[in-house]
Amino acid sequence: MNKSNFKWKRTLPCLLLIVIVAAVTTGSSFAAGTIYVSTQGNDTWNGLAATYDPATGNGPKATIQNAIDTVTDNGTVSVAAGTYYENLYINKDIYLIGAGPDSTTIDGIQKNSVIRLFGSTMEPFNQFALTVNGFTLTNGNATWGGGIYNYGGILFLINTKITNNRATNGGGLYNSGTASADSATIITGNIPDNVYGYPITPINSGDISQDVIPSVSPSG
Repeated sequence: MNKSNFKWKRTLPCLLLIVIVAAVTTGSSFAAGTIYVSTQGNDTWNGLAATYDPATGNGPKATIQNAIDTVTDNGTVSVAAGTYYENLYINKDIYLIGAGPDSTTIDGIQKNSVIRLFGSTMEPFNQFALTVNGFTLTNGNATWGGGIYNYGGILFLINTKITNNRATNGGGLYNSGTASADSATIITGNIPDNVYGYPITPINSGDISQDVIPSVSPSG
């Protein structure tokens, strides 16, 4: 037998194994770019499907925070209709999408801000970007930002309602970063004020990085 042919036949299965492993790894990484959440979910599931599939073991998370902690940076957390009793902490670039403000509610249970968004204090300074699309944020209670506390982050609000929240400053939104909202976003009925800090600017197409919020057609 030709020695070069023999070496090739021995090497080929190894090469195929490497290709298969790479494909599986790439597929898993891509899939982790979207994590699903449902009131019927379970935080022990991987979040890779909107409903549980016993054949694959894929299924939605039960809590939005668990999904945020799981999803890759610049990823999407897709939340099904329902009410979620949580106080969210954001420290990465996230696209948070619900089924609409009439269908998907995050209730802060008067424990803290409904959402806290922070810019990183590490050097070089990185402003985390958050898009909230299709939610009602309510029942938050905090010193800063009952609905959303935006401390140095980049915030986009699309078709979202922020109402019935309370804080010492910024009942609806405390904004010390940048915040933009589309015309379908409503911030109303918060105590003692709706927005505190830097003003909200209208969203236009030039404001939005598609790396952070894919497949969004902003209105303005």
